[in-house]
Amino acid sequence: MKTIKLLAVLAIFFAPFLTNAQTLKEATEEYNAGATMYQEKKPEKALEHLYNAIELCEDLDVEGEETKILAEDLVAKAHLQYAMNLYRAKDMSKALEQLEKAKETAIKYFDKNTEGRVDRIIPQLYNQMGNTEYRNEDYEKAIGYYNKAIEVKADYPDPYLGIALSHEKQENFDDMLGYLKETIEVSEKVNDRKKAESAANKAKGYLLRKGDEAQKAKNFDESITFFEKTLEFDKTDGFIYYVLANNYVELKQWEKVIEYGNLALENKTEAVDEAGVYYQMGTAYQNQGDSAKACAAFNNALSGTYRAAAEYQINEVLKCN
Repeated sequence: MKTIKLLAVLAIFFAPFLTNAQTLKEATEEYNAGATMYQEKKPEKALEHLYNAIELCEDLDVEGEETKILAEDLVAKAHLQYAMNLYRAKDMSKALEQLEKAKETAIKYFDKNTEGRVDRIIPQLYNQMGNTEYRNEDYEKAIGYYNKAIEVKADYPDPYLGIALSHEKQENFDDMLGYLKETIEVSEKVNDRKKAESAANKAKGYLLRKGDEAQKAKNFDESITFFEKTLEFDKTDGFIYYVLANNYVELKQWEKVIEYGNLALENKTEAVDEAGVYYQMGTAYQNQGDSAKACAAFNNALSGTYRAAAEYQINEVLKCN
C-alpha cells in the first residue's frame, strides 16, 4: 500500500517534466519542419510550422528558449520569401501584405538584415503599383501608391516623378511643377542626375510652351511669369534670359532688359541671338539716356538681321562717333 502511494507521489512530481519534454519535442519538430519548408522555398507552409513552434515554446520555460529563438529568426525571412513568390506571380496586393508582415516581424524579432531588405523592396513595389494605375489612367489611385512609397523611403525620386506626371494628366499644373521640383531635389540628393535632368526638362518644356503662348497673345506680364518660373528649373540656359529680355522690351522696363540681356550673354547657347541681345540692350540704354553705352551695344549688334537697324541707330539717331 505504501509503495502504491509512493508511485502516485512520484507521478505527480514528474508529470510537469514529462509534459515539458513532450512539448519541447513537438516544438522542435515544428521548427525543423518549418526550416525544411523554408529551405524548399515553400514559405506559406514554413510559416505555419514556425508559428506553431513559437506558440509551443511560449508554454515552456528556459528549455524552450533556444528553439523559440531559432523559429523567430526564420519568421521574417519566410514572410519575405512568400512576398517574393507572390510578386513573381504578379499578385502585388498580397505581396505587399506579406512584406508588411515581414517588416513587422523583423522589428519584433530584431532581424535587422531582413528589415533592411524589406525597406528597400516595399517602396519599389508601391512605385510599380503606382505605375500600373497610372497606365490604367486611375491617377488618384496611382498618387496614393506613390505617396505610400514616399512614406517608406523619402529619398526615392521615382514616385515624386510619378505624382508629377499624374497631376499633369489631371491638368493640375501647379502641383505638377511642385512635384517636379521635389523630384529634382531628391534626385540630386541621391546623385540620380538622369532623373533630375528628366524632371527639369519636363518642367522647362511646359513653362516655355505656356510662356510662348502668352507672348504670342501679347500677354507679356503672363509670359514673363512663365519664363521667370522656368529659371527655377534651369539658371544656365541663356535662351530663357534672352526671351525674358525680349518681353521686358515690350513692357519698356529697361533695367530688366539690361539685366536679362547681360545674363543671356553670360549663359550664351546656340539658341541665343547675340546680335539681338545687344540690340535689345542698345534700345534700353538709349531710352535711359546713356548714349555711350547705347552706341557700344548697337556696334555689337552689327550682324545678321539686326545689322541694318543697328546701323540706323548708330548713324541716324544717336550719331555715334
